[in-house]
Parts: sequence; C-alpha cells; structure tokens
Amino acid sequence: MQYAITLQAICDASLKFIDSYSGYPSSVHDARIFRNSDIYYSIRQNPEKYFPRGEFILTDKAYPTLKWCITPYINRGNLTRQQENFNTLVSQTRQTIERAFALLFGRFRRLKYLDMNRVDLISKTILACCVLHNICLDFGDDLIREYVQEGMEAIVENQQEQIINENENEKRLGNERRDALCRALNRNGDRLM
Repeated sequence: MQYAITLQAICDASLKFIDSYSGYPSSVHDARIFRNSDIYYSIRQNPEKYFPRGEFILTDKAYPTLKWCITPYINRGNLTRQQENFNTLVSQTRQTIERAFALLFGRFRRLKYLDMNRVDLISKTILACCVLHNICLDFGDDLIREYVQEGMEAIVENQQEQIINENENEKRLGNERRDALCRALNRNGDRLM
C-alpha cells in the first residue's frame, strides 16, 4: 500500500524552513491542513508576536485570505490590470517556497518514495529532513543549483480552488490588506515589499 503525505512549510528568502508541518494524507485540502497546524493556532492567538512590523505570509489561492495570510485574487475573468499584476508578483515571490521544496527533494531524493513499514514515522522523517536541509544551508552547501533542478522533477503541484469559510471579519481584513498591497505595488513600481 502506498501513502502520500503532505508537507506544509513556510520559508524565508534564503530557502530555510521557518515552519514545517507534516502528517496529513495528500487527499486533505491544504487549507484544512493549515487550519489544523500549530503555526496557525499560534498566529491566531497572537499575530503581533509573529508579525510585529506588519509582515505577512504569501500563499496560494487554496489558503484563506487573512490580515497576515495574503493570497492572490481568484481570477474569474473580472480582475483589474492591477489585480492581475498583483497576482503575477505574488506568484513570482512564491517561487521561493517552490525552490525550497525543490532543494529539499533534490537533496533528500528518498523523500519522493519513502519505503517505510511504519507509517507513523513518515512525517517525523520528513520533518527531520527539513531540519537537515536548514543545517545544510547554514553550513554553505554549494550544490544548491544541482539539488533544486533535481528536486523540481520530484514536485507535483496539486492546486485546488476552494472557498474557505473563515471568520468574515478576518476575511474582510485580509482582503483589505491584499487590496492595499496591490495599490502600493502599483505605486512603487511593481516591487513586492
């Protein structure tokens, strides 16, 4: 029997994982995994602790739009040029997490097909690889380009469009923040802050 386990992670610009969460089967929607993750609960309890200067996480459209979680606009054929530009810039910036995943899967090729008898250890193994990935980056692993290229071959994107039922006030604040970022980007010459 084969299992597919999801790895959800947040990374910084240097491709280091800031948070990693694994254990759900890949059939579970990303937003549900996110809502059940430790980081989600922690941020919801005290967003200023995680984002003291108004920072935020960029995600794909599967996630909820919140003040601290910014998603692209869903394109139903009615986006303005500014919104389309915003989506392009979010997509370009989000390539950082894709490179981090590619580097992880290139560096630890066995993650693609972990042959393990104990399913309960699979998520622990994945998280251990995330820690080792960060250690390799800390010590200047010089094979990054090679690993990223190999890892990109192992990544299969599964993007689903689903409307997430979140607290209406949080959704409103997230949408307002995304709109403000969109306007600021267009004023600042297309640079994501």
